[in-house]
Amino acid sequence: MDRKAIFLLLALFLSYAATVHADSVKDALDQKYKKQLLALRSPLTGRKQKFDSSGQPVNAPSKGQWLTYGAIYVDKLDVSKDTLSLEGHRVAPTNQKKNGRPIFIPLGKSVKVEVHLDQPLQSADEAHALMGRIFFLGPDVLEHAKPEVRVVDDSNSAGPVYHVDKDSTKAPVATFTPEPAFSEEARRAKYQGVVILSIIVDQAGKISRIRLERPLGMGLDENAMEGLKVWRFKPATHNGQPVPVEMNIEVAFNLY
Repeated sequence: MDRKAIFLLLALFLSYAATVHADSVKDALDQKYKKQLLALRSPLTGRKQKFDSSGQPVNAPSKGQWLTYGAIYVDKLDVSKDTLSLEGHRVAPTNQKKNGRPIFIPLGKSVKVEVHLDQPLQSADEAHALMGRIFFLGPDVLEHAKPEVRVVDDSNSAGPVYHVDKDSTKAPVATFTPEPAFSEEARRAKYQGVVILSIIVDQAGKISRIRLERPLGMGLDENAMEGLKVWRFKPATHNGQPVPVEMNIEVAFNLY
């Protein structure tokens, strides 16, 4: 057998071995993460979020952009020599359970998480460690799974946030609160109800953070969160000075 044939056989063997190894890593990831809830450590800046091989996001948000936090329910997972990708819907956890497991409400269209690999994943343990740098994987995942949006230049993250009726903090006064749009899906189904959200109104009277506390479904949760972005208030005050305040609100969707 000549040298060229030997090199060809060696290349074929190495390619086959790499494929088998990648398949074994994928099988391990499938068993652990597919059809599971994964809460992201960093925000989504669109329907595709990219990470580098260390698990750091590479999509740089622009100033004033709304960032989306929360979890995805993994429908698809794939591994190649240079990419780890997961795809699934953003979801909102509910207080209901089925067969002992929490029930989730899907939000919007599916999103894709893509991780660029500098070199192929060498083992399942290495893959799990990488996943842990991108997602919350422990028993407290539900604590990080509530959908939330906040602006990039959120000035409240560095200082205290007050609460109404505590320490003489007076509530903000709404000045512009247009009703969020009713979703076509809910309208066709004649579905209505109340969405409960937690918001932070900053010292300028703008909403800077919105967290979904009790979802309703059928697109109404997304509409409520999107609609609140333009709400305006006369800011809350503490000792006569404007301050950021956190409070719960209810958004009712009623068919008349």
